[in-house]
Amino acid sequence: MWKNKFHIEAEKGLVNDPNGLIFWKGEYHVFYQLNPKSCEHTFKNWAHIKSKDLINWEKLPIALAPTDWFDKDGCYSGSAIEKDGKLYLMYTGNVKNNGVRESYQCLAVSEDGISFKKLGPVIHNNDIPKGYTRHFRDPKLLRKNGKFYVVLGAQRENLTGTILLYSSKDLFTWKFEQEIIKGEFGYMCECPDYYEVNKQGVLIFSPQGLTANGILYNNRYQSGYILRNIKETEKNNFIELDRGFEFYAPQSFIGKGGERIMFGWMGMPEELEHPSVEEGWIHSLTLPRIIEIENNKLYQRPHTNLQKLRKNKITIENLEVNGKVNLEKFNIKGITYEIILKLEELNSDLILNIRAGENNKTVLKYEYKNKLFILDREKSGRGYKGIRKCVLDTLKEIRIFSDTSSIEVYLNNGEEVFTANIYPEKDAENIILEGNNIKVEKIEFYEI
Repeated sequence: MWKNKFHIEAEKGLVNDPNGLIFWKGEYHVFYQLNPKSCEHTFKNWAHIKSKDLINWEKLPIALAPTDWFDKDGCYSGSAIEKDGKLYLMYTGNVKNNGVRESYQCLAVSEDGISFKKLGPVIHNNDIPKGYTRHFRDPKLLRKNGKFYVVLGAQRENLTGTILLYSSKDLFTWKFEQEIIKGEFGYMCECPDYYEVNKQGVLIFSPQGLTANGILYNNRYQSGYILRNIKETEKNNFIELDRGFEFYAPQSFIGKGGERIMFGWMGMPEELEHPSVEEGWIHSLTLPRIIEIENNKLYQRPHTNLQKLRKNKITIENLEVNGKVNLEKFNIKGITYEIILKLEELNSDLILNIRAGENNKTVLKYEYKNKLFILDREKSGRGYKGIRKCVLDTLKEIRIFSDTSSIEVYLNNGEEVFTANIYPEKDAENIILEGNNIKVEKIEFYEI
């Protein structure tokens, strides 16, 4: 009942972090954390799929399984890189002996992109610098000026989170360079990523233990970015990537056209009470998003290839809203769809109810005077409830991807994004606009 139609997820078991994202030899490879045995955070494998277009995916054999002494308690997150025509994976081998954690950063290699040979640890448990605990994981590889680098999530011995940088000439012998973050970011920084877009450096990470601050940092854990060079350690202006509920551990890579693409995990650690568990599965990945930097802000835009999902276009132009307008009268309704609303300048509040039925609705609201956009899933159906908000000076466009049990909401061409799981009843198919003196310049609706 809850299986998504066009998001990446497993047939059974638990999905979490996207791993090893790479465009290699004409194909997109996506790996992700998978427990194929249950909906719990145990027995972590690397599942593997590939695609030529980011739409149609081929399932491949498990790439990494926790079968060796250096990863026996889980093949944790990591990344991929090409070297000498071969595909290399670097991942964290998680080991617990008598309740004591050990951490190994390991390599695996493939010549065909399907079968992988483990090469063992290249950064050993005993190689972790003094001053850091064994919470040391999630290597993200990058190449710059003829050298390899890796950023790693870490925890200081005073139980605060940070990120470390290593360098290598060959992927096998690594040198500790420095700690690259100095700010206060909770007790652990997971899943770091660093890249450049139009010569602007972007540092991504997922801090655990941030204290909620008004409408900020309201999830159990957060994921966000700082616009800075990799070694500008004093720059700590952390901005959340996604203003919704289920978004964590994002990872990026370079696509076919040179664009920077990001997937995130549409889930949250330690939150396992989703109705999908009754069907034997839990969690998905987000849609692929193109990352661009404009006016010192990171924008996330649905990858252009997603337009291939579109069917049966319906267009409405110059719609005036005074009161309630159910778009059903224009044959616009459904469960799995994409809808784009382009708005003329607002001078009052706007409410958009999606996946609305007799008992359910997911509410998207713009408070004109407060300059706030709000996602309210208090009546979205089963599952987790809550309200999330962000500051938005103007609202010009709303673009929504609605899947069976999830929504992704893109505002103003990717200026802000809200991601959430929802579990409404089967009759919740209506899309309803509410407001006074609202002028909608154009609505585009596509079945998926």
